[in-house]
Amino acid sequence: MKDEALEKVRFGRGQKFRLSSKGNEAVSAYTLMVEKARGGSGRAQFDAARSDWSGPRGLSSEDGLYLVEFGVGERTLSEVTRNLEDCASPKEVKVAVERLLECGMLEPVSVPVPPPAQPRRYW
Repeated sequence: MKDEALEKVRFGRGQKFRLSSKGNEAVSAYTLMVEKARGGSGRAQFDAARSDWSGPRGLSSEDGLYLVEFGVGERTLSEVTRNLEDCASPKEVKVAVERLLECGMLEPVSVPVPPPAQPRRYW
């Protein structure tokens, strides 16, 4: 029973993710926090503002970076990894996406099912 609970959902390489409504609210608050922190006295104030932003939402202080990246539009893991290659390793991106999916900030984009093929007629 425990093994089933610990099993993670695997997504395909082309699976896209987008922000949920909860994630959109978090991105808006993060953007506002960054704008306020720019007028501050330095890195220490920015780090304090990030922890104040992330604490009530149950997020890590680095999660704002990932949320903003998904705020641009629907993205795959490889697209986010490529865009954040200077900031995070592929493993860090994957762990962050899994964490954001669990807390409801991100949601997978459902892929439309293609219509069934027309039956072949041989006459």
